Amino acid sequence: MKDFKLDKESKINTGFEIPDNYFEQFEAKMMQQLPKENVKVVSLFHRKQLWISSIAAVLLVMIAIPVYFNMKGATTLETATLENYLSIEYSTYEIVDKLSNEDITALENDLSISDDAVEAYLLDTQNLDYYLNQ
Repeated sequence: MKDFKLDKESKINTGFEIPDNYFEQFEAKMMQQLPKENVKVVSLFHRKQLWISSIAAVLLVMIAIPVYFNMKGATTLETATLENYLSIEYSTYEIVDKLSNEDITALENDLSISDDAVEAYLLDTQNLDYYLNQ
């Protein structure tokens, strides 16, 4: 290939020609080709967004249901467990100090003990004392 020097030789013809005032008229020609009415734009990701949000909602429900039932089961305490905790942590006097007069009245109404129950309790404690003293 021979050397080409721009300053000494004439320019090479590329074969491409640009019409006169092409760049000045380009915007006007393009605007004429566009439709005049408003064109509705539809997102390509709308259907994907619907599917993704549906899947996310299902996953959220799948995670929330077991968590809800585990928390619900954890809050129920057996009466014996609660009584054991209170008897170990607090004395009877400390528990009574924390109760209000309304609480004490409600307890008295709820704990109606029959005479037979009192008699059975006294007999059991007398029998226990008898066996312990021998």
